[in-house]
Amino acid sequence: MAHFAQSPYLVLHQLTCQFANGEILFGPLNQTLEQQHYGLVGRNGVGKTRLLRLIAGLDKPAAGHVETHASFAYVAQQPHITQQMTLAQMLGYGEIFAAQARLEQGCPQHDDIDCLEGQWDLAERLKIAFASAGLPAFDPQRPASGLSGGERMRAALCGALLTGADFLLLDEPTNHLDVNGREWLYQQIAQWPGGLLIASHDRQLLARMQRIVELNPDALRSYGGNYHDYHQQREQEQQAARNQLEHRVLERRRARIRLQKEHDNYQRRSAQALRSVNTRNVASFEKAAIKGAARDIMGTIRKQHQGQKSSLDNAVREARDRVAEDNPVMLTLPGSTVAAGKQVLVLEQLQLPFISMPLLNWRMDGPMRVAITGPNGCGKSTLLKVIIGQLPAVSGHCHCSVVPAYLDQNLSLLDLTRSVVDHLGIQDTPLAEGVLRSQLANLQLSAERIMLPLSVLSGGERLKAALACVLWRREPAQLLLLDEPTNHVDLASAQAIEVALAAFPGAMLVVSHDEDFLQALKLTHRLYWQNGNWHFQAI
Repeated sequence: MAHFAQSPYLVLHQLTCQFANGEILFGPLNQTLEQQHYGLVGRNGVGKTRLLRLIAGLDKPAAGHVETHASFAYVAQQPHITQQMTLAQMLGYGEIFAAQARLEQGCPQHDDIDCLEGQWDLAERLKIAFASAGLPAFDPQRPASGLSGGERMRAALCGALLTGADFLLLDEPTNHLDVNGREWLYQQIAQWPGGLLIASHDRQLLARMQRIVELNPDALRSYGGNYHDYHQQREQEQQAARNQLEHRVLERRRARIRLQKEHDNYQRRSAQALRSVNTRNVASFEKAAIKGAARDIMGTIRKQHQGQKSSLDNAVREARDRVAEDNPVMLTLPGSTVAAGKQVLVLEQLQLPFISMPLLNWRMDGPMRVAITGPNGCGKSTLLKVIIGQLPAVSGHCHCSVVPAYLDQNLSLLDLTRSVVDHLGIQDTPLAEGVLRSQLANLQLSAERIMLPLSVLSGGERLKAALACVLWRREPAQLLLLDEPTNHVDLASAQAIEVALAAFPGAMLVVSHDEDFLQALKLTHRLYWQNGNWHFQAI
């Protein structure tokens, strides 16, 4: 791919993204990105994916434009495939391998030689890249649908790394990667000489960035340093915002006291003037004029004071808007508690489907908090599905002694066409309506959002709503089975969910590759896959 002599960069000029109904998603954005490694962060639904697609030229903005001297390679969060799509086509190299095949068959088309310019060794380079990524040997004709989610992402990343693009645009590239896959990606990024813009909530990945850019509906703000530096700067900004809010509230309180005193003084003087005019020997029309003037002055004073109060209220409101909401605390009902030593789960001579492994024997007692870790394909998700009864075991016995609740990445056991209020009604929640609404608001789920179908909520909102549904039903869950719960949520939501789950008094089995998330859950044990077998370890 051709490179320009000028240093690659891109500039966003008044870039605006708008929905078909006229609602603006974000913009206008104005920002310059140099040839550095940037992490892109922002709340769910703010438009990170859409921004990457606009920069890549895959979508058109409602207004503004992207000025660039760079070439781009874009990797979607979930590469789009069809049943007929080959691996070469998924990587964007379908025409190259088709041209090569025609040449080998002796029936080339007129532009096949041009198509293969600089790409004659592409198959060999992809084989090397696939081996480095721990993938099966590259075969351009292999059906893309046969790859797992983690394999598809690694393959797509291999294809992008070989494009020779000036900038890589990556959308949540670690979502489906296991520990080994993530380590491979971290190494590739460290060696990447070009520009990089990665939308991610993976704190370990963001820690390797040179700058962080935060997308908000009205701005794209750039922070120097990695995620740790960004977090410190944001905390400093938040502390300044909290101080400013406190100052504005105090200023308003003092001003209201002063204005009330002024009002009382004017009113007293006006009353005195009115009493005085009644005792003076003046014509009635003069008395009326004086009384009218007194009333006019009081009206003017009230109007001036009302304007000042409105300005003070606006100043407090603007200061409050700059203060981020606190992380929610999840209310847990008494029925969620699991007593120490109580039998929770027993696995005896268990053989999982689809997995070749020794028989699994394990017992879970009390409010244990267990992380299940291991490479893609070792059976972590399958184990949870067998425990909940969604999949049958090949052999052996699985007995759960408490009320479980299973939440997968897509919350597939919930009806996404229903609202959180509908679900809690169906599950006969013991919480009174006022308490319920108050607790949902504490989870940052507004009165409007709790009435919407779960399908239209953001990833973080949906997960918090789902947790509320399983914890606040008539028979609350005592064992949470969570499968990659933070895969599709933003950083703020992930951290909020960490806080909510840390206070859960029941037992927990969590499948996750996000070590920062696992560490925040106050784990007691790990069940991990190593050398073809499961191992159990207290922390």
